[in-house]
Amino acid sequence: MNCVDSPFVEHRVRWQPPGLGSSLKIVARLPALLLLAFLAFDLVGCGGGSGRSGYGYADQPPTNRTALVAWKEWSRFGRSTVVYGGGANGYVNRNGVNERSEPLTSRVGDYWGSCGHPEWNGRTSSKPWSGAFVTWVMAQSGVSASQFPRVGRHGDYLAILYDREHQSRYPAFVLHAPNEYAPKEGDLVCTGTAGPTWRYADSRMARRRIDNTATHCDIVTAARGGFVQAIGGNVKNSVTMSLYPVDHRGHLMNVGGHPWLLVAENRVN
Repeated sequence: MNCVDSPFVEHRVRWQPPGLGSSLKIVARLPALLLLAFLAFDLVGCGGGSGRSGYGYADQPPTNRTALVAWKEWSRFGRSTVVYGGGANGYVNRNGVNERSEPLTSRVGDYWGSCGHPEWNGRTSSKPWSGAFVTWVMAQSGVSASQFPRVGRHGDYLAILYDREHQSRYPAFVLHAPNEYAPKEGDLVCTGTAGPTWRYADSRMARRRIDNTATHCDIVTAARGGFVQAIGGNVKNSVTMSLYPVDHRGHLMNVGGHPWLLVAENRVN
């Protein structure tokens, strides 16, 4: 089950004077066509080796342990990839193994098993598994239950992380507003219907907003070429990497269908 909102794709209509020839029309559309062609070419890795610059994802595995576990799962299930931002917003570069197909169906059961529900799997369509995927990755990368709770709902574990941050002198995770912090490998980038309004509320209201409005989190595996690369479960019904645009400071930019809630800084590994 795909728990992420369908991305918004922007359409623009531009007036052209009468009598513009077909060849001129093609020329007028070249910038957009070239952008999409370049993104498609670069993303599939046809133009160079590991770790190259540009818009595509890096073939070189990340060094952070949490990011590496997520990266290996993404590679295992077909490297499904989506690009967000600008004219390419929601552009699906590659589809991966579907959650209703083996071996991903059984693997989703493993994700849920880390949360105490091994009976749920990829065919349990009423159970979005993106939160279970995050929890499984944390457990597999050596993040203890005392550092990251073993729950399968994004709002649950984020609210607990918020509490622990305010109760501990050295918290394992620190929550930031998207405009205050540049995501790095191993961090979580999370969306939520209330956006970053929690940041300006009192602690009780902030926790409630995080718990009640969180919708999805991805695990950051790289930040390069003007994008944050982040892998999540139950995106396009697979384990998918999303490329999100960032500004010159490395902060997440707004994209259609993704109201950014927070970035959870991973201080464990």
